Amino acid sequence: MNLRVVLVGIEGPVNLGVIARTCANFEVDELYLVNPVASVEEALKYAAGGRDLLLRSVITSSLEDALRGVETSAATSAIGYSVGDIVRQAVTIEDFAEKIYPRAGKLALIFGRESTGLTRNELLKADFLVTIPVSPGYPVLNVSQAVAIFLWELWKKGKKPATNIPPRATREDLLKLISTLEKVTEHVVSSEDKRKRCNIALRRLVARSTPSQYEVKVLLYWARRVARKLEPR
Repeated sequence: MNLRVVLVGIEGPVNLGVIARTCANFEVDELYLVNPVASVEEALKYAAGGRDLLLRSVITSSLEDALRGVETSAATSAIGYSVGDIVRQAVTIEDFAEKIYPRAGKLALIFGRESTGLTRNELLKADFLVTIPVSPGYPVLNVSQAVAIFLWELWKKGKKPATNIPPRATREDLLKLISTLEKVTEHVVSSEDKRKRCNIALRRLVARSTPSQYEVKVLLYWARRVARKLEPR
């Protein structure tokens, strides 16, 4: 999947820098700027790991130019619905990520100005209108927040492995831990009925906790030592 982020009339250098950084976090391939107001040079101060992407960004004078070469385009707006307005009939970001993104091909995500968003004419140039469901009392997100939410939703569908998430314990790991905990129960609970209830509760708690492999390893070490201490001499 090839992903292009298109920023139309981006006004703030801080937002531009943060968006470039966010694009790097989620491996965006291309960044296009349509008539940017913000200074790219100033935005570099806020781009951190997104500096290279920002330096490679393509500046165009029209949205049409920014959409050349893509197969699917999605405009974003806080106003996703208006009665009787065919332009404002949006899909949610969840539905877009679930149903449209997997078959989108080369995709462009279009974000509008901080002050006024995208014009109706610009919205009409996209294949889809997508919105983020938020509080109706204040539905307008900062553009850098909107970019982050959109990219996170799409990233989850890509199922790319993350190095900052520990590997989850396997079913085999959990069964070893449960078996050892049940041995501890045998030593400390005399009533058979109560032992059964304790073991059921332990199995369910362990299953619900979704521990990491290392956490299970530590708990298994502790449970085995407790079980040995409780063995009759």
